[in-house]
Amino acid sequence: MARENKKTDFILDEEKCIGCGICIDACPLKILEIVNGLCIMTDATKCLECGTCIRECPQDAITIPGVKVSSKTGSDAPRAASAPVVKGDEKFTPILQHLTDMLMQELASEQIFEHAGTDIRSLEEFDVEGHSCFYRAYKAPKLEKIGLSRMNFYGTMVADVVVVTPAANYDIPYYIMDWDESDEHIFFICDLMSGDDVGRNQQMLQKYYYEPLEDLYQEFAAMPGMRPSVFHWVRALHSPYIITGTVEKNPESVAGIFKCAVDYFNAWLNIYKAAQPRDPQSPEMRLINERRRQIRAVYKENDPGVGSLNKFLGDKMADIALSIIEP
Repeated sequence: MARENKKTDFILDEEKCIGCGICIDACPLKILEIVNGLCIMTDATKCLECGTCIRECPQDAITIPGVKVSSKTGSDAPRAASAPVVKGDEKFTPILQHLTDMLMQELASEQIFEHAGTDIRSLEEFDVEGHSCFYRAYKAPKLEKIGLSRMNFYGTMVADVVVVTPAANYDIPYYIMDWDESDEHIFFICDLMSGDDVGRNQQMLQKYYYEPLEDLYQEFAAMPGMRPSVFHWVRALHSPYIITGTVEKNPESVAGIFKCAVDYFNAWLNIYKAAQPRDPQSPEMRLINERRRQIRAVYKENDPGVGSLNKFLGDKMADIALSIIEP
């Protein structure tokens, strides 16, 4: 199903813009240029409305109506060095297919075509200018849902997401993996996000985090490009063992984050297999499920992907798509 994309309203304050080109390097789809000393957008139909150019501009010269930016890095913040542009017929890293195969093999998963009371078959397969995209939901024992998605933006950038949400009678963590790949860089998130405050719940901290993840965390957190999220709400919600950052696209870094995604999934899988049901009406599970509801609400309010999906899918279908892949 092809969709017609609206044009983004890109507003530049010409008195502030100094033509430094930082926004050009930051834009994942490379649709910004400097013309006569000022930044312009060359194709407003392809803008992801991700807010990267707004956040990276040291002069606060760029505005896109409706796009929220949680934090700015500041002009003196360290920036990732540019990597050579990948050319030829090289494909995007098949991390989503690899994790999907593992999920289907290890869990008794069954695809569902209705989610939150809405028919989601129109999201099972659609395209953005000939490039295949999808949002798919699955059910499995011990889980509320598995959400898988791929957004391929014109063959220039692909966003692959896996979110595994536990059922209300299990206290196990979520498994979350976000892999946003362009020609030069990959933005990466991988975490076993808790439904409880692990600072308060020391037993959960030990059992679900320190024992299975400590060695993995020490290995992967040291990779070049890993740093705390720029979003304060992400830092507040996720576990102390989250691995996130932006890496240059080279064989060593890609292999490192690929291994992280798989190793974290295997650690989660061991927790999943050993998990026993809990009474959802117990004080402990009531607290966990209330925090899960709060996590979902915070994601719905703050997820930077909202603007992009509203543009490409429309408001209604964007809400449904996000509900599939949000925790």
